[in-house]
Amino acid sequence: MLHQDYIGKPNPFLLGSNCRYMNFPIEKKCINYNFCIPTIHNVYWKFTVDTTNSEETNSVKFSISQKKEPKAYGSIELEVGLVVENLESSEHSIRAIGRYEFTKDTNKMIIDIPGYDRIHDGKQGFFDEKEEEKTFKIRCYIVVKSSRLYDSVELFDFYHFDSTIFDVEVNVYGHQMFLSKKLISLQSPHLYHMIESQNINYSDLPTGCFFHIFHDFLQIIHGVDLQLNNENIDEFLDLAYHLEVPRVTEYCKRQMINGLDGMTTNQMVELAEKWSFWDIVPRKLAQAHCWADLKAQDWDLDELEKDVIDQITRRLFELNC
Repeated sequence: MLHQDYIGKPNPFLLGSNCRYMNFPIEKKCINYNFCIPTIHNVYWKFTVDTTNSEETNSVKFSISQKKEPKAYGSIELEVGLVVENLESSEHSIRAIGRYEFTKDTNKMIIDIPGYDRIHDGKQGFFDEKEEEKTFKIRCYIVVKSSRLYDSVELFDFYHFDSTIFDVEVNVYGHQMFLSKKLISLQSPHLYHMIESQNINYSDLPTGCFFHIFHDFLQIIHGVDLQLNNENIDEFLDLAYHLEVPRVTEYCKRQMINGLDGMTTNQMVELAEKWSFWDIVPRKLAQAHCWADLKAQDWDLDELEKDVIDQITRRLFELNC
């Protein structure tokens, strides 16, 4: 149920989802990973894979929590599916599932993945014994079941026709999707001509662009406000440049200025320099209305170029005047 089928018609998890793969070295005891759910704004998550007590419990402890204390009101309900992949046969993969409601008083979901003795046994096929670093792979599927009193959005269902929104059917990477030519034509003549052909292939988009990234890019074009992060912002900028969609470029720039999960202020500067966004630093500094605001932006002066330091210094003098 949680598996997102990228060969047939994908499951439209309209409240939001996140699919991740992780390689866990067998000699490690505990690793933390960060992630976000694009449809739920200003909520950042982490999950932990822990094998500290696995020999005694014969299970791998998997936990999810919000990185900051949840709101005093509201709740988010997630359903999580886990698969420890067997390299020899998917039939021997180990699966676990859980469902949990996150509130102020309940902010830690724990799922025990059974069969640690099998996972750790090199003869069971969960890792390659010939590799120098022996790791087993975990697939994690996270689906939002409900979101109450949080700043969240709902995705468009591109797989079922709605005459009030869509006016064209397009084959995208082998998926039949319904889109709005009118909305697309207002933002990108280049993408509009691709839509007119009613067929978009991998070769039409930047190298390495996965279907789920383009799917979310189309959501943004159709007006859905998704939360980006340090892992995907560059891919959205690449698509916006390739397809000549200035509105999405500006959308990405605003999120960079406001702050992305997992991206430091200095990393924001590096990304801005890569894309020649020379207005990013001045706009970021303009958000500081006092010395405390400027300090909270957390600039690492030792790692910045002189021209950026000069801009920070000028803003500091302006705030002190």
